[in-house]
Amino acid sequence: MQFQVPQNIDLEDKLVGPLTLIQFLYILGGGLIDYMLLTWLGTSFVFWVLAIPIGLVALALAFLKIQEQPLLHFIKAGLIYLSRPKVRIWQRQGEIKPILIQTPAEKAKAEPEEIKRRPGKSELEQLAYALDTSGPTPKEEKRFGKITEAFEKMLNDDPNTAQK
Repeated sequence: MQFQVPQNIDLEDKLVGPLTLIQFLYILGGGLIDYMLLTWLGTSFVFWVLAIPIGLVALALAFLKIQEQPLLHFIKAGLIYLSRPKVRIWQRQGEIKPILIQTPAEKAKAEPEEIKRRPGKSELEQLAYALDTSGPTPKEEKRFGKITEAFEKMLNDDPNTAQK
């Protein structure tokens, strides 16, 4: 069974001809503002001074992308940058704790440190050698003997393991 995998899922749907809904609304808003200016001002010089920048901004918002991001994202980032303070001032809060300076001799008297000694490599090697080469203790031999005797007895008593 074959399935079709959706492609280009990051593209917006085209709702009004070749325009997405957002693009259409930007162009519609710019056109409405220009139309209102035309009705109030007529075709005077002031109308053209105001209408051309408004139309260009509407077109830029609808179609201009910078680094694959809509222009509105950059306008928002610019407004946030302009609205926040540029200089940060650190204000100390809370109590000021005094700093005690101790010499090493005073520190040693005040806090005796426990010395933890780790065995050196040669000591560890000697211990490993002693464990590997020494035989079992008499107590271990006694326990091991009881275990082997019990195992042999179990094998001898079991009719399934008898030799044929």
